[in-house]
Amino acid sequence: MGLRVKDGRGLAAVALVALALAGCSGMPGADKSSSTNAAAQAMPAAEIRSTLAGRSWRFQGPNNTGTTLYAEDGSSLVEVDGKGRTKGKWMTKDGQLCESFDPSPPWLPGGVPMSCYPFSRGTAPNTYQAGKAVFTPAS
Repeated sequence: MGLRVKDGRGLAAVALVALALAGCSGMPGADKSSSTNAAAQAMPAAEIRSTLAGRSWRFQGPNNTGTTLYAEDGSSLVEVDGKGRTKGKWMTKDGQLCESFDPSPPWLPGGVPMSCYPFSRGTAPNTYQAGKAVFTPAS
């Protein structure tokens, strides 16, 4: 995709609001439910933020895949494979990632209001779970 950011900690999702598009309930294919395992490993808001901020992440959800760059300032860039790009905003709460997305016709004509979903460490090393979406570092 070509989105790169230099950072001190790394960025997580500014290449199509990866998380929001894959894990938020408002995005196409997103699902807010979580597994028992994910709930047991819920992360504090500050840890979620430090994990995502300044990095690009690949996401794979039930209906979408793509990349999100999570900027330090709370903005994001998302690219959904085969659909397009959009911008968004993100924030964290204890155990949750919250995201909103700007309209991007024709695939996301109305945008997505701020929605929150469970966020936790994944079952494989260096993976994270946001709703039913799995996040891995973008290369």
